[in-house]
Amino acid sequence: MARMSVRDALATAWLGPSARLSRSLLSILGVAIGIATLVAIMGITATNEARLRTELESMGSNVLVVTPGIGPDQEPVLLPEEAVPMIRRIGPVVGAAGVRSIEGVGVFRSDLVPASMHGSLTALAVQPELAETMDLVLAEGRWFDAASATVPTTVLGARAAEHLGVTELGQRLWIDNSWYAVIGVLEASRLAPDLDSAALLGEQWSLEQRPDLAQSTIYVRVGSGAEDSVRSVLDDTVNPAMPRAVNISAPSQLAEAQDVVDDTFQNLALGLAAVALLVGAIGIVNTMVIAVLERRAEIALRRAVGARAGQIRTQFMLEAGFLGLGGGLAGAVLGVVVTFVYGAWQGTPSHPDLVAAGAGVALALLVGVVSGVYPALRAARLSPVEGLRSE
Repeated sequence: MARMSVRDALATAWLGPSARLSRSLLSILGVAIGIATLVAIMGITATNEARLRTELESMGSNVLVVTPGIGPDQEPVLLPEEAVPMIRRIGPVVGAAGVRSIEGVGVFRSDLVPASMHGSLTALAVQPELAETMDLVLAEGRWFDAASATVPTTVLGARAAEHLGVTELGQRLWIDNSWYAVIGVLEASRLAPDLDSAALLGEQWSLEQRPDLAQSTIYVRVGSGAEDSVRSVLDDTVNPAMPRAVNISAPSQLAEAQDVVDDTFQNLALGLAAVALLVGAIGIVNTMVIAVLERRAEIALRRAVGARAGQIRTQFMLEAGFLGLGGGLAGAVLGVVVTFVYGAWQGTPSHPDLVAAGAGVALALLVGVVSGVYPALRAARLSPVEGLRSE
């Protein structure tokens, strides 16, 4: 018999599964369940990771706080004035803003209140970029602009406004021996709770009053997942001359804990998918063995007219491959659909793992071909005389 073309081999192999559709679908089902389990769990894990990362970042997991450190002489080393512009040049940095603490200054409703009754409120000179960097939200009023940053105005944190009994914008407060007009009140900040108990002043105005006012804190907001990479270069960027004299807060450990949980969850999912694939492979082997027994006459007739044993092997392995491929495609689609359904149920954007879907299809095809090896060898060894006699 002449060599078969690839097209003819595929067409011949397709006849077996298509002629026994119900049995083929049952074999495909086992593989589909395994691949769907793999794809769905990977997609659900990615969706959970994205949702958790968003929640953690809303609480400040991607915020790094830079403060002055101690030098070799055991004295505090001030943060350089050029630090903030240099930090903003780091690729993954989303925003950076400096804050200057005005020590020994109380925040009062009236100039008649004794200085000893300043409570827990603080006065901070801030850069206009702080609002965008730390996602500060105004409950009422407005943030500093080019004009208000140059005059005695203040924006109050939520707790500070409540403590001072500020009920309307324009109300004056006694800060640093001067009257300041309230132009805004912030909502409670999840990223920087320290700002809730502060009266924020424009940096430009504050530096005109106190030219020696040094930066006490720099807030740095970085892109998702880039906390460690930014932290590794931040000290050298802030103070190249004395990088060890820079204190940098550690990123949140909650994200690392979630990574461990996700890894465990994925390993469990891979185990379940492997079991389902094994069951599917056994189903394919069973289907193909029965097909060989039922088609003994067909195989014998083909051998009698000149078909080679290798062609018979190829045919049955391709048939098994079709079953595996069908299960892989069905499982990948089902897994992606489950991921989208889960995302809609949780009210969060879905993140289907298309790489896992593609890998699942390839794995299912491989499982199908491997599962067809034994039935194919059995079919190829069938004697034409024996096969025809059995009919």
